[in-house]
Amino acid sequence: MRLKSKRKINGEEVEFSQTLLDRYDEASGVSSMSRTTGYTCTAGAGLILNGIFTEKGCFPPELIGMKDECFSFVLDHLKERNIILS
Repeated sequence: MRLKSKRKINGEEVEFSQTLLDRYDEASGVSSMSRTTGYTCTAGAGLILNGIFTEKGCFPPELIGMKDECFSFVLDHLKERNIILS
């Protein structure tokens, strides 16, 4: 999966690109789909349980990810499970 986004930094538009490549983990028997969606879901639960995300209501991942602390938490959660975004 490749994500591309643009945002203005100091008035200049900058393009970002993130790529996700994951495969079945033979050692744990966990599928790529479980690793990339399930682990991301548990990161979301961790954001709430740890009091990092405290907004009420329904929020798309894009808005949650705009908060630096939330974005870092999710990336760290995935990295601990050997899912690296580059």
